[in-house]
Amino acid sequence: MKLLNLLKTLDYERLAGTDGEQRAYQTIINHLKSINLKPHLETFEIDGFESGTAELICGSKSWEATPYGLCGDSSTTGELLYLENADALFLRPGAYDGKIILYNHSSKRLHELVSCSSIKALIGVSAPHKKAYSYSYRQNMPKEELIPSLMIRYDYAQALMKLSGQVITINIRQKAEKKVAHNIVLDIPGTGIDNSLTMLVGHYDTVARSHGASDNAAGTVSLIKAAEYFSKHKPARDLRIVWFSGEELGLLGSFAYANAHEDEIRQRLRLVVNVDLGGDPIGRNVLFVLGTKELMGYATGLLRGKGLLFAEQLNIYSSDGMPFSVFEIPSLNIARVGGTALFTGHTEEDTAKLCTEYGLTEIYLATQTLLDHVLNSQFYPINKEIDDSLRDKIERYLWNSTLTKPDLFWREKYKK
Repeated sequence: MKLLNLLKTLDYERLAGTDGEQRAYQTIINHLKSINLKPHLETFEIDGFESGTAELICGSKSWEATPYGLCGDSSTTGELLYLENADALFLRPGAYDGKIILYNHSSKRLHELVSCSSIKALIGVSAPHKKAYSYSYRQNMPKEELIPSLMIRYDYAQALMKLSGQVITINIRQKAEKKVAHNIVLDIPGTGIDNSLTMLVGHYDTVARSHGASDNAAGTVSLIKAAEYFSKHKPARDLRIVWFSGEELGLLGSFAYANAHEDEIRQRLRLVVNVDLGGDPIGRNVLFVLGTKELMGYATGLLRGKGLLFAEQLNIYSSDGMPFSVFEIPSLNIARVGGTALFTGHTEEDTAKLCTEYGLTEIYLATQTLLDHVLNSQFYPINKEIDDSLRDKIERYLWNSTLTKPDLFWREKYKK
């Protein structure tokens, strides 16, 4: 089956812990079973929610909005105030208490904005020319800080900002509750050249209200095709393919996996290849190397040898390779960006109709090329190492993802 046809079988919302996620993992498992592979599920508990609705009302006028995940049913009335930059909440503490804040941007994270003030609600503005974004509160947010928060379209915000100083009402209808999410795990044993483990990963879940075609049904189908390829071309080394859920809620599936498999990760895992974003008919192939300059040169050279041009960058990547960086496991993060499909990411417009076979093919071929070489080299070609220049970025990212102080279990290195 072609990549695009595979993607179309996943063209629906796949929010972690919901019926959509169940439909998706059953679809993926059925594809794998049809080629005689035997995946299994690993479960983990999350603070979840069902996709809800939100409405803003001022007099006889109303506007639809998308509520943040984990916001439950509520009705909030208060004075609307427009702040171009929500950093003002930090810089004038207490001045906006009791207000409903409409804001365009901030250098602060949502949990920082909420914790520094006593505002009633937050309304964020999405980028122009697209539907409202879908976002979620993080899992470890204190319950008292889960104030009503939502996103609205840019054109709706233009109308609302003219009402600054007037009283508005926000109604949110959304069920928040404990849920169980599922990772899909497939082992493809090697011929036994050594006992190393290489992982190929990608998330199959979506944000609320989105079909997540580019983000990340595109990566999901690359993993399915890779499973088919390596089941027919048995590698020398063990390969484990994992489709993670809960990535869109804060890398929940990959964090759960890393916690459950810590001993094996420390002892056997050498590399993670993560595929996240693709499908754009006209776009740009990118390779984020969470590792070393040597790894970046190695991977880029392999891809060029196969006629695949990727813009490489030594940097972190906000996706499922990050939890493994805790143990200094490098990751190669493959994506395609810059076109109409990704432009609609995290909105209800991210559907299969914006993706093409061409926009999916090169990220799959890059995945196959890199793994083919790594798994079949006479000696493992990649060191278990991450450049020290990335350490601060990793710690900062992990802190903002989990809201807890991260501990990195890295090999001690000589410093002059």
